Amino acid sequence: MKMSLTWLPLFLVVASGVAACGTREKAAEAEPDPAGAARSRIGVIFDPSRVRTGDTIAGVVVDRVSVTRAVVDSSYVGDITFRGEIELSGRTFPHFDADASDAACFEADSASAARLPRWAGDRRRAWFCFSNATEANRALGPSREERPARVVIADFTIHRGLSDQVNSARFVRLLGNATADTSR
Repeated sequence: MKMSLTWLPLFLVVASGVAACGTREKAAEAEPDPAGAARSRIGVIFDPSRVRTGDTIAGVVVDRVSVTRAVVDSSYVGDITFRGEIELSGRTFPHFDADASDAACFEADSASAARLPRWAGDRRRAWFCFSNATEANRALGPSREERPARVVIADFTIHRGLSDQVNSARFVRLLGNATADTSR
């Protein structure tokens, strides 16, 4: 079969794409701990079915575990609370729900998000609302304004359900303004 020169570039692109199928590089992972945690770009991933009170994940201690399988699809749902302080950089922002207009929320930048505990399969952005919104708003400014910040949090809690769930944390202190990381 004779191929014209106008089709040759297209043929080469398709052929190289087919040849590359299945040759994906594997990301380096840390040795899993007893709770099944492994570090990744989006956080320290752990298996919610294996985590137990007292386990350490991402430098914080599992304080409370309330996890069950959902009847609908057998995925794990529930709450896991971590004891210990975590320093984060990112931005404050207003909660998007009109009913939660006084909520103070925070989204970790990509570097900070990579250090947070992350429930396996959780693809949500790395954001949460402060459980002590009054104290957070006092230190960070009104919740209706978005601004970069460096904060210390405690009692980070992952809330995972079949519908919208918002993670939470207790505001501890403001460390200062952060340079916004746009690589979220």
